Amino acid sequence: MIASFEHRFIFIKTRKTAGTAIELVLSSLCGAADIITPIHPDDEKIRQAHGWRGPQNFRIGPAPAGAPEGVLERGDEADYQEMMKGHPTGNEYYNHMPASLARQMLGEDFWQKAHKWTIERHPYEKAVSQAYWKMWFMGRPAADFQSVLDDLIAHDDIDNRDLYTIDGKLALDEIIRQEDLPGSFQAVLAKSGLRFDGPLPRAKTVQRADRRPAAEILNDRQKKAIYESCRETFELMGYER
Repeated sequence: MIASFEHRFIFIKTRKTAGTAIELVLSSLCGAADIITPIHPDDEKIRQAHGWRGPQNFRIGPAPAGAPEGVLERGDEADYQEMMKGHPTGNEYYNHMPASLARQMLGEDFWQKAHKWTIERHPYEKAVSQAYWKMWFMGRPAADFQSVLDDLIAHDDIDNRDLYTIDGKLALDEIIRQEDLPGSFQAVLAKSGLRFDGPLPRAKTVQRADRRPAAEILNDRQKKAIYESCRETFELMGYER
């Protein structure tokens, strides 16, 4: 999540939608008072190599006793794993922060003034991408792909609507499609009077063994299950089954 008071925008980061690459670029456009949340240490190295701003202003007051120090202070893998367990301390902005909590912490005045946006991706592609990422993250062999994918589908871990809706209703001003990057990214930047010249950085990339479109990788049962769990996303974004 990135919130720019200088340029009046809020970026809510969704899962497996090129969000880290977008965060990297946005951090290069932020000012000293803006909020930039930590990302994986490997991706922080990309920010450092470009000389872009790293994590800043993501804590409110001193951290409570026993809280993980996070990547701002130490930047090691152990701290990152602690922060990504999904148990925020309550006084910090974090990576995949839902709009409901961002609104509460940022305050209604700025929330209403800022241009609030995010990225979405076809649920089929998101499911396959997330399965490959999870296999890499857990160190699972290629033969486990189908079981990892089925587990993701069974636990409804693919849809992003929980991040950009509040009480089931769309809470942001705009959702751009990952399939339309980078053109749609430039268009949304322009609404804040910004522009980024250059290619998007490659971040959090995991080698995908099967490069076919996801619709050719998934079987009919998996497609049906994904559609049922992400039906509202299909309808909202106009994605085809």
